[in-house]
Amino acid sequence: MRVAVTIEISNQLSEVLSVIERHLESTLLAVHLYGSAVDGGLKPYSDIDLLVTVAVKLDETTRRALLNDLMEASAFPGESETLRAIEVTLVVHDDIIPWRYPAKRELQFGEWQRNDILAGIFEPAMIDIDLAILLTKAREHSVALVGP
Repeated sequence: MRVAVTIEISNQLSEVLSVIERHLESTLLAVHLYGSAVDGGLKPYSDIDLLVTVAVKLDETTRRALLNDLMEASAFPGESETLRAIEVTLVVHDDIIPWRYPAKRELQFGEWQRNDILAGIFEPAMIDIDLAILLTKAREHSVALVGP
């Protein structure tokens, strides 16, 4: 990582970045940490928010493998002394630039999806009206962990 993050989450962030880089190495453009982890409002049950930007759409094998491996680096709030919940939102660069609303997200991972993922149910890429808010938050205050 090129920047300092709180020691409390640095090990977990390194693990999550390893997972992301392993699965997306050839297409990965950027990873940004945003939300309460950079706003100074990280509470005991806060999740870690990451925005990942890639150059191309994911194939189904990569989508499934990435989601399964992210589960190993995340835990439901309060269930682990060492892991926080992570929320990863992944976008394809050309799906958000030039900007158009509503925007499309390629993938999202969060603890609310754990049971579905364990059951082999993987959410497809989709239009996400909340992506405008998420991208605004990340643009206004985030830390680049990978890329610009």
